[in-house]
Amino acid sequence: MSNKKKRFIYYSSPEHWFQAALELNEAVEELYLIKEKAHFYQTFHFENQKTVKRPVLSRATYLLMSYTLENLLKGIAVLNNPELVNKGKLQKEIKTHDLNQLSKLNRFRPNNEQKEFQSVLSIQCVSNARYPVGLNEQIALTDPLITEKDYLIYNNLFTKYKQHLAKEFNKKGWESGLNDSDLRTEPGEFKFYENKN
Repeated sequence: MSNKKKRFIYYSSPEHWFQAALELNEAVEELYLIKEKAHFYQTFHFENQKTVKRPVLSRATYLLMSYTLENLLKGIAVLNNPELVNKGKLQKEIKTHDLNQLSKLNRFRPNNEQKEFQSVLSIQCVSNARYPVGLNEQIALTDPLITEKDYLIYNNLFTKYKQHLAKEFNKKGWESGLNDSDLRTEPGEFKFYENKN
């Protein structure tokens, strides 16, 4: 096995998806704490001349929320099926930003409100949160406007996916499918302690 392939599989383990999600979530929390620091006052000319006060950090917050949940869901998928990464590339099942598709892959059943929110995040992730316009005219243009309700829905999903991944990873460990001890985590070897300070 080439070093490049081994390195890819090593960084594709559930632990690294989990770690990436935790890092991104820290940024989400920090941005949410300072969301009132600055705002845009934006007039939407195409709909109804309505002026909206929008937190400046909405775009970044939505983008990071989307990537955080995506990392957890992909980590769970890889935990359940190492063949999604052990050929040295991401397989098509997880080559998506669609959070509802990833939830379905992992047999999660978000409620309607959570599904709608994940759908918004998925759209924002590939268009409006990164650019001022969607990828094409068929994508509805909606500038991100982060709200407390959004944060609560996100936090519930984040907690659910995070706890599931931590618990299952600790219980089952991870076998990459290759005969290499560097690419294996034994059951009980993965520990996650949350700092409650």
